[in-house]
Order: sequence, then C-alpha cells, then structure tokens
Amino acid sequence: MFRFKKSKLPDYVKKKIWLKSYPPDFPKKIKIPKKSLPEVFREAAEKYGDEVSLIFYGKEYTRKQIIDWSDRLATALHNMGVRKGDVVAIYLPNSVQFLVAYYGTLAAGATVTAISPLFVPREVAFQLKDSGAETIITMDLFYENVKQIKDETPLKNIIVCNIMGEKLRVEKEDPEKIINFHELIEKTPPNPPKIKINPTEDVAVLQYTGGTTGLPKGAMLTHYNILANALQVVPITETLNKRLGIDRTIAISVLPWYHSYGQTVEIVAGALLNNLGICFSQFDPAPILEAIQKYRPNTFIAVPAILILLLNHPKSREVDFTCLKYFNMGAAPTPVELAKQWKQLSGNPLSEGYGLTEASPVTHSRCAQLFGEILGSVGPPILNTLAGIVDPDTNEFLPIGQLGELVVSGPQVMKGYWKRPEETKKVFFKAGGVTWLKTGDLARMDENGHFYILDRTKDIIKYKGHSVYPRELEEVLFTHEAIMDVAVIGVPDPDVGEQIKAYVVLKPEYKGKVTEDDILYWCKEHMAAFKYPRYVQIVEYLPKSMVGKTLRRVLREQETQRMAQA
Repeated sequence: MFRFKKSKLPDYVKKKIWLKSYPPDFPKKIKIPKKSLPEVFREAAEKYGDEVSLIFYGKEYTRKQIIDWSDRLATALHNMGVRKGDVVAIYLPNSVQFLVAYYGTLAAGATVTAISPLFVPREVAFQLKDSGAETIITMDLFYENVKQIKDETPLKNIIVCNIMGEKLRVEKEDPEKIINFHELIEKTPPNPPKIKINPTEDVAVLQYTGGTTGLPKGAMLTHYNILANALQVVPITETLNKRLGIDRTIAISVLPWYHSYGQTVEIVAGALLNNLGICFSQFDPAPILEAIQKYRPNTFIAVPAILILLLNHPKSREVDFTCLKYFNMGAAPTPVELAKQWKQLSGNPLSEGYGLTEASPVTHSRCAQLFGEILGSVGPPILNTLAGIVDPDTNEFLPIGQLGELVVSGPQVMKGYWKRPEETKKVFFKAGGVTWLKTGDLARMDENGHFYILDRTKDIIKYKGHSVYPRELEEVLFTHEAIMDVAVIGVPDPDVGEQIKAYVVLKPEYKGKVTEDDILYWCKEHMAAFKYPRYVQIVEYLPKSMVGKTLRRVLREQETQRMAQA
C-alpha cells in the first residue's frame, strides 16, 4: 500500500483521477502473486497444454511441446554449468526456438539477455561483455557474427539452431566448436533443476535500452516486474473479448521478442491468456497480409511503422481487415491521421499505449473500445500504476493540463540499471513516500486522467526563443495526402538557435510527382510562421530503432556531418 505525504503529491495522483475513465466492467486494481515466470509457464502448459499456442510459418506447436523442450534445455544448461543468476544470451529472431530458449533459461534459474537480430558484431560483443553472458543461443545464419567476436567476450558455450528445423548451415570446421541445439534437446531428458527463485529480487531479464543517449544500459527486470506487467494488461484483453464475444485471442505476432514489449505482451501475457500466436521471424508485409486472410486473427499488437507499411502495401486493398477488432499501437507515438486511415479501412478503432523498457514496459493503455476513441491519447495509467507530470528540473508535480515530464510508479518498474548505480540514481526520485521513475518524455494529462505524449525533452527545437515540438509538426505533415512517413528535427543555426527541418518519405504513387518545394509551400499555409519547416528533404526511408521508433538522433548526426562537409 502506497503512503503519501500530502504536501508532496497533487490531488490528481492521490485520488487517482484516471480511475473514472475505467469502464464499469473493468477492475480498479488487481492482486499480483509473487510467482516466478517458470511457474506461470508451467501452469499454462498444465491448463492448456494440448492446444496449439503457436503457428510458425504453417507449423503448429502446443504449449506442452514447448515446455517439454524448454525443460530439456534447462537440464542441458544446468549440465553445462549454468547456475542461478548467470546470464544466457538469446540471439534469435521470433521463432519456436526463441520461446524454448526463453523458457528454458528461466527454468534453469538463469537470467535472459536478448540480443537484436539486427545487431552487427560490435554491438553483439558489447552486450555480451556488459552482461557477462558465458552462454549464447543463436542460429546458424548469425553464427559468423558470434565467431568474429567470441574471443573478446566471456563466451564459453555457443548453442546453434536452425529456426526452420533444418540441418545447421555452418562451415565444416565449425561443428566441433558449437553445440547443436536440436541434438541437445533430443538427447537430454526433461529433468530441470529445482531452483528457488525470489520473484521480487531475482532478475529474469537484463533488457538493454536502445542507447539513444550514450551506450545501451541493461534494465534489471525481475520475475515480479514482468509478471506484474503481464497481469496489468491481461484484463484489457479479457474485458474486450467478453464484450465482443471472442472466445480466444488469435494474434499476429511480429513484435520483436528480443524487446520487453514483445516478451511481456506476447510471451508472458499470451501464456496467461492462452493466446494463439501466428508468428513471423521478421516483418514482411506480404505473408502477414496473407495470414490475416487465412487465419482471420482478432488481435494485432504493433508499432506505427508496421501499420504504415501494411497500409501502403499494394496488396492491402485486397485484404479484409474487419476481423482485427483490437489493433494496438505502442513503442512510438501514433499519428492521428494513421488512426483515421485504419478505421476507414477496417471499421475498427485504433488503440494506443505507452511504456518504456524500464517499466517492463507498459504503463498506459487506451484500448479504444474500453477507454474511448480519444485520438492522440495513450490513455490512463494501467492497473496498479501511478503517473504524474513534473517539472523536469525540480521534480515538482505540475497541475492538470500543464506540459512537463511524465513520471510513473508501479510494480512493473525495474530494480535499476545493471552495473550503473549513478545512471540509476538519475532516473529515480522520491515524493509522497513513492519512488518515481522519470521517463524523459514530455506529456500532459487531461481532467479525466488521459495522458498525451508530446516529445522527448531532448528533441524540442528552439527557434528564435520559441519552443517547437517536432511531433506536433509531424502530426500536421501526416495529413498531407502524399506523405507516408515524416520526421522533424532542429538544425543548429547561429542566428536563430535552430532551424526546423522535415525529412519526408512519400507514398509510392506520389514519388516524382511531389517536390520538396511543394511540401514547403504547403507547410507555410498550414503552420504558424515560427513553426513551419525551413527545409524539407525527401528521403527513401527514415532511420528506425529495432522497435520502430524514428531515430531523430541519427538524422541530427547526418545533418551535422553534412554541414561539416559543406
């Protein structure tokens, strides 16, 4: 139970005014048991074991199969010397092998650190060295990356699979240096070690942030953090399914599982809900559109970049999207225009949420059918979560409606950053007897407890003394019929502080027909004089993070290099 010092917290936090936005058939709070994740997965297998839980490129897998293979892997890891608290790296795309590696590592009492499949050897080496992982589970196509850097890392065990279950594709001289995942599972009995896990203290996942400022940091997420977050989002699906008469969630699964968003929402919450996941190892619009037609899924959890590409794919007009009753956006702000396009195409409202790695990651959710079709809002805080707006410099709470830094508190918030006590201190502060996490995002809250994310504090553009918010301009630019994607940044200028520049990706049918000058002229007509971009550059694509966030930092670096060469 939180105890507040009245002088420290505003009434909107003490009264949790967002609860009035919760519908009558939705709980106001939940109990979170102190269980380990292996317990949760095992209970799901016992309850739903014979049902198909995963379809991976046409192949079906039950929970019982996956748990059996996971137990075999846990046994094998223990036999290799992996002990409680050791870190095991998973360097795989979404696949049944990822699930087995995730479940098996946790069942062995070890900690998972998942590495992005898009990482180059240098980035893989950094995460292995920083986490201290001595064991890695990867696939044959990534083995060369591991081979290049293994001698500079703590690696002792390299376990290699083929995600399609075929013979390993490795060089002839390499099989002696690696452990064949498939042979290991086949020959090892399912006799996992009996490990006593303290859910609130033991780290389940060492989840590395994207490194948008400095080097990536490992957020220490405990078993309790992750289970709490999964249980916090489960009632959203349960309530919605009950209203719509949906017996079982059938979900398109393309969120990357190396990220906390995919792990919590699809792997852990998916087990609690007995979801059927139609899984893809990478995002490719064509097979996903085919799967929507074939399996008629009712749920799709994604990021705006994925929806943009789906809606602009030539085959999208041939697909009936009406089955997708719950399409939820996260990881990056959703343009209002994109939400309108989705509803026009599918007949269903677009939902949106908010979170960050350090919070396992979900803190806010606006399922449109439950919390209202309030475009631009990420919704109220989820169950058992507190949120507020503070002055970024003083950490003093600000009134309703005022713009400031979003702060959150709840059972899903991390223990801290791995081996970085000073960095940890920077993101936490105490007020009203509560420990708060600073998100670094500028936001405001309305009188109903709905939150609106504006921008990262570091992305604000200073033009002639005015504060210009890139996302606000991007929202306007998204209404232009020719624009598929857009990013706005500030460009250093000694006279005005920063000039405003827009990078624009055109829809395929407008390429060669709309010019940079056309867009610049349009901006002058649709934006205030101190807001419109002074420069427009048409590009083929925008740099994105592994989960689909536009990397304005990369654009700024490119602009700095261009100016230095000019």
